[in-house]
Amino acid sequence: MKQIVCSTLMKLVAVILFVACIVAAVLFVTESGIAYFDGEPDIYSFERDFSESWILSQILSEPEYAVYDAVYGVVRKYGKESSSFDMDLYREMILLYMEEGLNEMDHKGDVWYFVQWNDTVITNSAYASAEEMMGGEQYSYLTRDRLGRVERVSTGHMCTMLIEVLEELDSESEMTIGCQIKEDALMRYRAAWEHQEAIVVDAAIRTIVLALGALALLTYLISVCGKAPDGSDRSLWYDRIWAEIRLLLLVGSGIGAAVLCFEILDAYRIGHFPPALLYPALGTVAALGSFMILICLLSLVRNLKTGKMGKTSVILFLLGWILRVFCKAVKWLFGHVKKAFSTLIGVLSRKTGVILVSMLLIYTVVIGILGIGIPHSPLWLVLGILIACFACFVAAYRAGDLDEIKKGVSEIRSGNVSYTVPKLRCEDMRQLAANINDIAKGLDEAVSARVKAERLRSELITNVSHDLKTPITSILNYAELLQKTEGLSEEARDYAVIIAKKGERLKKLTQDLFDISKVQSGNETVLKETLDASLLLHQTIGEYDSEIQSSGLTFCVETQADLCIEADGRKMARALGNLIQNILKYAMKHTRVFIEVREKEGRVETVFKNTSAYPLTFRADEITERFVRGDESRTAEGNGLGLAIAKSYTELCGGRLEVITDGDLFKVILSFERVNV
Repeated sequence: MKQIVCSTLMKLVAVILFVACIVAAVLFVTESGIAYFDGEPDIYSFERDFSESWILSQILSEPEYAVYDAVYGVVRKYGKESSSFDMDLYREMILLYMEEGLNEMDHKGDVWYFVQWNDTVITNSAYASAEEMMGGEQYSYLTRDRLGRVERVSTGHMCTMLIEVLEELDSESEMTIGCQIKEDALMRYRAAWEHQEAIVVDAAIRTIVLALGALALLTYLISVCGKAPDGSDRSLWYDRIWAEIRLLLLVGSGIGAAVLCFEILDAYRIGHFPPALLYPALGTVAALGSFMILICLLSLVRNLKTGKMGKTSVILFLLGWILRVFCKAVKWLFGHVKKAFSTLIGVLSRKTGVILVSMLLIYTVVIGILGIGIPHSPLWLVLGILIACFACFVAAYRAGDLDEIKKGVSEIRSGNVSYTVPKLRCEDMRQLAANINDIAKGLDEAVSARVKAERLRSELITNVSHDLKTPITSILNYAELLQKTEGLSEEARDYAVIIAKKGERLKKLTQDLFDISKVQSGNETVLKETLDASLLLHQTIGEYDSEIQSSGLTFCVETQADLCIEADGRKMARALGNLIQNILKYAMKHTRVFIEVREKEGRVETVFKNTSAYPLTFRADEITERFVRGDESRTAEGNGLGLAIAKSYTELCGGRLEVITDGDLFKVILSFERVNV
């Protein structure tokens, strides 16, 4: 199933469907836009009902706008504050402007209006008053008396406040404005509103469905991009192009496609683009733009997944370089400061007498200056010199003893427990030196006793192991002869097989004891040579191929080429074999075992990881001791020497062996310095 999901064919189909969704969405929006603006005014604005349409409020407000423009226009043109102002001429001009404004309203043919200014009435209806217009379906009514009180009634949302503003221009007139939308105009606007609503809703549903489909396809492509059908990472040739260029292409493709589509639509609207080519042109632009955006986006995602973004990004590369230079500068500065501080501390520690004498000398000079500065008091200078000389003598006398004690402690700490601090001059320092010498003597005796015991134990193990080889060999030979003897009963033959099996186990235990005793006694010879760590591991695994095949474990081996180390090939093969045997004995059946050869910080590491079949109740540092086993019940075969031998041989060859446990995870790491060939 994973191979099908990550196959190239599935990815290609997803890319085609994604581009098709984007193209279809663009064409649907274009078709809906053309139908929306084709021969009808733009009156739909996502209202819940036609009665809330903005067009109704605009139509009902037009008479009020006309009245306001008339009054404001006359006042602005002639002014009321001039010396030649004539009220009759002023009112006559307002009426003239008012009639002209009402006749020039955008929707004059769609409304009945009734405007009364003082005693003058201007109307295009048969109504006797503005109040009669309030019986229509859509109407507006407003009036203002001479006291400036305004009454406003409307079926629509009237947002204008023009009559209130006229108070500043004409505060002496009464004004009443009535407006009613004609029935045929209402029917025409309602039909247009419903038609545009249907177009917008249909376009919105189609676009949302296509957008969700494109989003689902994009999610799938992002999740599988950079993965081959076998699960390995895969990169394409254009993934090596600078990330900034791909990001620029992504943004530029989106903006360019959008701008080009708008230019085509604008040219089509004014008649400069052939209608027959509209949809093919828009589809082509949308397809190319969406394809370029998708390709660039998936390329950036692949870089993020494979961790190559820093290698393909100029900005990230420069930032990384600046950070590395900064870290090196800080490290260099810190190292020099630390070195200078250590030097200063060393000088202060080693030259105690010199430092004390110098400080006292400075003190004497200061005292001397003060003594000279005080008139008729030479006693201060003489006294300061005497005190300084006495202090220098005492400090130098004590500093020599301190240096001897410090040297003795340093020698003992470095392992020279036979060193003796010489007899000192100061009584209190002499007692401290004696105590230090007693500690060194005790340590020397304890170390000698332990070395002697360890040597005797190693010799005992070596001798016993050597003496056991001959009888064990005889037991194995006689057991083999018994198995080949004719006429022997089946029960006796089974006993012979058991004797041979246990004899082989005893032989291996004897050999292991002999080997580890030689290593720990320092009698083992090491013949170092340059080894390919990966090749050595594969050869060792090949020696245990039959046991691995019948173990029920799955070995997952991952190696890197050209990783060489300096070690004894025979001993490292033995160490690796012990680790594989340890896995075969103690790993949980039907689980995976992970073995890896890698380079880390200039060292070659061979890592073994498996899931233990037994609870890991021991400490990681004690499992490599002799005769320590992970199976505390000791039901599995083993003698507890495998890991100890592996660790001893690894350290004997100059490497390190580290055991890490985490829950049921048992992990062993062999580490050597890498050798460049």
